[in-house]
Amino acid sequence: MEINVTLGSWMPDMPAMNNPGVTKAYNVIPTFGTVKGGVTYQSMKRASLYSATTMASRPLGTAIGLDRERNAKVYGGCAEKLYRIDPETRGWKDMSRNGGYDTAEGENWNATEYGEGIYFTNYSSEIQYINKNDDGRNASNLTTAVKGRYITTVNDRIIVANTYDALDGAVPNRVRWSGLGLPASWDFSQATGADFQDVYGFGPIQGIVGGEAGWLLMKDGVVKMTPVGFPFWFDFKPVDKAKGCAIPQSIITVEGLTYFIANDGFYMLNGDAGTAPIGAGKVDQFFLNSIDTSAYSLMTVAADPREKLIYWSYKSSEAVDGTPDKMLIYNYVTGDWSQADATADFIFNALSLPWTIEQLDVFGTIEKVPASFDSPLWAGGNAMLWAMKANGSIHVFGGENLPATIETGEQLLSRTLKQMNPQSRGDRSNIHAVRPLFDGVGEAVVTIRIGSRSDSNGAIGWSNGRPIHSQTGWAYFRNQGRYHRFRIQLGGEWTEVFELQIDASGAGSR
Repeated sequence: MEINVTLGSWMPDMPAMNNPGVTKAYNVIPTFGTVKGGVTYQSMKRASLYSATTMASRPLGTAIGLDRERNAKVYGGCAEKLYRIDPETRGWKDMSRNGGYDTAEGENWNATEYGEGIYFTNYSSEIQYINKNDDGRNASNLTTAVKGRYITTVNDRIIVANTYDALDGAVPNRVRWSGLGLPASWDFSQATGADFQDVYGFGPIQGIVGGEAGWLLMKDGVVKMTPVGFPFWFDFKPVDKAKGCAIPQSIITVEGLTYFIANDGFYMLNGDAGTAPIGAGKVDQFFLNSIDTSAYSLMTVAADPREKLIYWSYKSSEAVDGTPDKMLIYNYVTGDWSQADATADFIFNALSLPWTIEQLDVFGTIEKVPASFDSPLWAGGNAMLWAMKANGSIHVFGGENLPATIETGEQLLSRTLKQMNPQSRGDRSNIHAVRPLFDGVGEAVVTIRIGSRSDSNGAIGWSNGRPIHSQTGWAYFRNQGRYHRFRIQLGGEWTEVFELQIDASGAGSR
């Protein structure tokens, strides 16, 4: 009898036995299922070289913006310098102030866009200002009054949080803002509204999100800062029962919702509605058990708005070269997850730059072009997911498919056989063949393995990998057991996989 098995959500935190989803979804991307209640997994592309440019040291932050002519601008920074991608050379152009920077170990560049400027802060240096409309002018100090770890824009003010100033030194629970509509005005003034506030009871500020209101993501909670009039300028109110942020580098805001990692896993902040878990019972424990807790500063997070995905790149406890080696991928529409190899060291959101046919000569041959010609990479201004190696070279996710593995939960298939045929007897089953349902535009290499055992606490015996038949699509077996799980391994030119068909029969009992 033929049993159709839907590929469900990746839930490594749940036991394999009777897992309603899959226990492994590796080097794949979760997207909308073709079967109700199921998940379709797409192939994950390797990061491919876009530009062999370099930075002076490891990347520590990026920013994007548009100038008054709507030209895309992509900025980045390392410990010593700030850069802009030159649209002619596709290389990093030094935009640093005179003397450069000396970013302390463990610090990163954070940035915000306001008016004609991009504003960078790294806590070690003065806040930096870059004019998006003047590519010939380097960065300069915005103010010497205050330094901050985090920066954003709220209601026509530049806001910095977790601050340092000459008078009070380090104040990790302080938020300070510029004058209204005056990003360079930081002296305390009732006329301009430049001021500060210390927020108590929630530990240090771990990040700040801007907009019409500000949201302080603190170690032990979330505090909303709402603009008000003179003389207070902002009203500070804790968000009820909100989780705090444990990893500042995990924070990202997508389509009005903010995502971050707390002490017990992944959460989403939905404004006044507070925080809600998004990884509980799915991936939280898997992630917490796998991340190298001494390397939080190496985490980067970015979104792919075209595919409705968020990527968290991090260094796991299994990393062999000291750089990020894994990514968790979250579909923020369906709530589904997957895992992938990190084929670059730093991921970030970028805007594509326009290309001419002549500029393609830099790649030498058609095989070295980093993405297909229908990719949004080749037209200017498209929001994209990009990456960098540790030396600052720029990559896009347009290479060959990564070798993928999907593994189902473990099931007592005899129960399903009895539902299909009441005459079926026993609680064991024979597996005769397995056929994965997938799609692709080229030659795919697909093998199937079956893991079987007779006792729920017994050792699992795995079959050899069997290829699918070129005509029927079935991989043929002679496996018998009480409990079965199925491993699909995919390589080559496949695009998506969505279901598994199993030819099985009852085998009695013993």
